[in-house]
Formats: sequence, C-alpha cells, structure tokens
Amino acid sequence: MTRPLVQVRNLTKHFPIRSGLFGRPAGAVRAVTDLNLDIYPGEIVALMGESGCGKTTCGLTILQLLEKSGGSIQFEGVDLASMGKAELRRSRRNFQVIFQNPQEALDPLMTVYRLIEEPLLIHGDKLSKKRRRELVRETARRVGIQTEHLKRYPRELSGGEQQRVCVARALVLKPKFLMLDEPTSALDVSVQARVLDLLLKLREELNLTYLFISHDAAVVRFIADRVGIMYLGRLVELGPTEDVFSSPCHPYTQALIHSVLTTTSRIGDKKLLLQGSPPSPRLVFQGCAFRERCVRKGEECRPEAPQLVEVGPNHLAACWRHGTVSPEESPGAFPEEDRQ
Repeated sequence: MTRPLVQVRNLTKHFPIRSGLFGRPAGAVRAVTDLNLDIYPGEIVALMGESGCGKTTCGLTILQLLEKSGGSIQFEGVDLASMGKAELRRSRRNFQVIFQNPQEALDPLMTVYRLIEEPLLIHGDKLSKKRRRELVRETARRVGIQTEHLKRYPRELSGGEQQRVCVARALVLKPKFLMLDEPTSALDVSVQARVLDLLLKLREELNLTYLFISHDAAVVRFIADRVGIMYLGRLVELGPTEDVFSSPCHPYTQALIHSVLTTTSRIGDKKLLLQGSPPSPRLVFQGCAFRERCVRKGEECRPEAPQLVEVGPNHLAACWRHGTVSPEESPGAFPEEDRQ
C-alpha cells in the first residue's frame, strides 16, 4: 500500500491564555485537538467547517508555521519536529502555502517577476541569474501569467491574476505538497472557476498533493477527493467526498450540507438542523462538544466524547447516534440536477 505523503497523529494545538500582571496561565484556546489524518501522494484532501473551527490552524501547524502542542507530523516518513532549523528550512521547498487574500499576500512594492523570483533567492541554492530567469518565466507561463505582466505591480492586476502570482510563487520551487487556505473565497465566482480548473490541471501535470481548506461546500465537492469535517478543533467526519456529501452521517455535517443553496432550493424550504452558535474553544467539554446544538442529542451523548468509527468504506464519523437517522433525514448536498 502507498505510504502517506503527510501523516498526522494526535495533532494538538492549544493557545495559552494568560492574565494578570505576571501573565499567569488562565486557560487555553483549544484550536486543534487529537487530530489524525493521512494525505496520500497526488490526493486532494479538504478540511471544511464553520469559521473558527480550527481548519486553518491545523494546516499552519502541519506546515510547522505554528508550533504544535502535541502529536506528530511526518512528511515522507520523517518527523518534522525532529528536524533542526537548518534541515527544516531546506525541507520547506517541498511544502508550500497559498493564502486566502492575494492582495495581502503580495508585497505591493515588488514587481510580479521579483515576487515569483523571491522563493528562489531564499531556497535556490545559489542558482545563476539566468537559471532563475528561466524558472520564473517557465512557472509564469504554466499558471497563465503573460510575459508582459512580469513587469507589473500587484495593484495593476485583477484579483484572479494576483492569485495566479501566488500560485506561481508556491510552484517555482517545484514542491510536492501545497496547503491552500480558502484560495478562491476572495475572488469573483467566474474567476473562482478558472482558478480551480488551474489547480486541478497543475495537480495532474506536476503530481501535486493538496490540503484544501474551505468553508464553501460547492467548491469542496468540486475539487476534493476526500473531505474532513471539523468542529471545535476535532474531526467529526472523514471520507470520500461523494460519500460524505450524498450520505452525511454526523448531524453537524448534515446541517452544513443542508444549508447549501442551489438553483432548485429556497431558503423557506430549509429545515432547522443546527441550533445556536459554536461555544467558546476555551471550554473543556464532558461528552460530545456538539451536543447542545444537535437536534438528535440523547443521554448517550453526555458521558464521553465520541471517537471516529467506520460507518462505510473509508468513511468515518464521530457520533454516538450515527445509526439512528433515516435516509430521508440525512439530506444530501445538492439535487441530482445541480451536481454537475
């Protein structure tokens, strides 16, 4: 069996809260708790959930941009935490990140050429100026940036063109793994489609592996091979994208999917599947953290937190009552005519 490119075990990231004159510990924000995830070469795995559920923190911690509080992260079988600073710096060319807002990610005082060249100056191992120029032009062409745009500044580009520059910056080092943090949410819908098509094309051409972070169910269903649903820093469901969207098992997943508006749905037809707002991530929960918002809660939800268990082929869910819902109460994401 193929070895995972990225293997995450019991990943935990808590941000300490301090108070008082001497900064005494006063609790912690539990952004990610005991998360397990395997990402295989060439695969697109998405993390989806409400804002504040911990999906971006999870991605940044996997890339070692945030220091983990516990657990292990292996890249190609090597524990990233065991690397020294110099070794980790050398390894960073293999895993890159594309952020949500290209306007904030790009230095407005640098030309497009310099923006794409910058990673080569940091990680390029003393490449010649001629070789850097070749790599910049080759990468720009691959992502659809016109040669004349290399002399422009970010403010002279559209949002879609700016995001292509961000993609080029990530690809110029020829990485194996990309974390994409809401890469299309700041773009117009028509531009989103072109950027997603580009990402899929690059995945095939360069054999890339993606961790795709989004709250947009339609985008996730379009691009991802597998999807993990996060709630308060924990994975509550994980499986093949089509299985999760057509037969969601966790009530939180069902609520997220059922809230999607399609060409045939109306707001007035939507049932209330989610109550209240997410509780504070500072709280320590006894039992299921989703219990107070769940329309199917029962006494079995109180004693301890549910673990991910298999509910179908490669399909996992963390719910004590996953088998108590009928198919008609488990709405799929989109009507058949909207799945194209």
